[in-house]
Amino acid sequence: MDRRQFLVGSAALMTTAVWASSVDKLLALDNAQAVAREPWAIGFNGAEGDYQPLTMQVSGEWPAQLSGNLYRNGPAKMSRAGKAYQHWFDGDGMVQQFSVANGQIQHQAKFIQTKKFKVEEAAGAFKYTTAGTVIPNALPIRNNDDLNVANTSLLPRHGELLALWEAGSPYRLDAQTLTTLGVKSFGDKFKGLPFSAHPLDDGQGGLWNFGVWYVGGEKQLLVYQVAADDSIARMEVIELQQASYLHAFAQSENKLVFYISSCVYEEGETYIDAFKWRPELPSQLLVIDKADFKARQLHPLPAGFVFHFGQAIEKNDELSVQLCLYPNSAILTQGMKGLLTGARKTKTPHAELVTITVPLTATHTAASKTQLAETLPSSARINRSGVMMEFPQFAQRTMSNKESAQQTSNPENITEKMGGASEFVPLFGVGARSDSAANSGSNSTFKYEAESESGLSNTLYCIHNAKDSSQYGVDTLGDASYSAFYLGKGKIAEEPLYIPATEQHEAYLLMTWLDYHNALSGLSLFRASDISAGPIASAQMDRVLPLGFHGCFINA
Repeated sequence: MDRRQFLVGSAALMTTAVWASSVDKLLALDNAQAVAREPWAIGFNGAEGDYQPLTMQVSGEWPAQLSGNLYRNGPAKMSRAGKAYQHWFDGDGMVQQFSVANGQIQHQAKFIQTKKFKVEEAAGAFKYTTAGTVIPNALPIRNNDDLNVANTSLLPRHGELLALWEAGSPYRLDAQTLTTLGVKSFGDKFKGLPFSAHPLDDGQGGLWNFGVWYVGGEKQLLVYQVAADDSIARMEVIELQQASYLHAFAQSENKLVFYISSCVYEEGETYIDAFKWRPELPSQLLVIDKADFKARQLHPLPAGFVFHFGQAIEKNDELSVQLCLYPNSAILTQGMKGLLTGARKTKTPHAELVTITVPLTATHTAASKTQLAETLPSSARINRSGVMMEFPQFAQRTMSNKESAQQTSNPENITEKMGGASEFVPLFGVGARSDSAANSGSNSTFKYEAESESGLSNTLYCIHNAKDSSQYGVDTLGDASYSAFYLGKGKIAEEPLYIPATEQHEAYLLMTWLDYHNALSGLSLFRASDISAGPIASAQMDRVLPLGFHGCFINA
């Protein structure tokens, strides 16, 4: 694939991962009533402009030793000139900053000044067709960055903050002022390279990442390594058997792990409509050797669908990976439709935390890019936790012994990283739990029938490993021991962020939320060792922030 082919094709390429990340906040959506009539719809109204600095009202005891900035990203510009997007994830990105210092919290937010945003801001109207909305008389699309909304996640990198979108370039931001500095370059040869919103730290100052190439019937996965100086050190083009919807991946000490789902790109009125659920196509676990991208294994699995991963470990010649598994792609192909128009009519299953274990046999080296991998007999084991949750978070690790001196308090190590582990550590996430079940402590409506008032996530979970389970009073469900904290009726929980322990403070969970009954936005701090005790400190303000996707925390 030469540079010209890449740039021409990228005009049509909208990677599968983009829209998976954009549906992140719907992962627990399970309410069939029209959004326009529901009080929780205020979380999807978007923002008209930037938010100026505001000191929040605090409660509880914010640790004096905890100091830094919580950043979050998500879609915020949802309408212009009386015209509204038809899909929530089309919105232009806005970065939220919560500054924590001396027991006080200050909030500010700014729109990310992408090319698309600036063109439409000047015109006072939408000018580009997006993946979920057709804009009449739209401007021509020359490359994928013409459509870049930079609305998915954030990555601290070399003293800056990168706003990520799946189908194009990261945007550079000043981490203090939130000012947009421009497009991040990985070299002219790779201009516009699809850069997934979930890069993984390689333990050497660089990153693992991927993009997909589904132009003109192609079914290609681009796997690459970004060097410490931000050049592209290695890249492999892998021919997939099916053009599956991909959003994230995982890593163990020696492997990169992808879930190739049964939701595949075909044709449709919009890019989203082009993805079809094909249960007759088995899903697959693709395992790639970090040392040699051509050394790969492919393990067949039952049909399924995945957005996010937890940990991956290697032990006793086996690979085990945690992921949030859906029985089908209805959340994408049905559940997300009409979210902003009130046309949604179908309930969809929740994601269940599962662990898939496969043997690490002698790895086959593909002879060419047209040969995907060694397809092994179906020997995968799937252990189901019984816990319906998403946005998994855990204590991250550096990738090699020589890098063990690096601390996760270093902003360069905020990216998703792990490796060298042979046991799982506690895993955190959020899910939707029935308000009545949460109040009664019952698990009777916990699985697919769980319905909070909004149908959105309202409960924080910690999945314990065997050692931790013996130390805490925990509940059990399926194969998992877990602790939980229910936020309360009328609250929507966003992605929790794990803050590692330092010499100054213990490990924490920091989570933002929306109280749609009282039109308040806030954040709460939990001890990672005991989330069921509830937050030790909170902060709130009379601002209704747009619900977002992913974020990061950088210690001061």
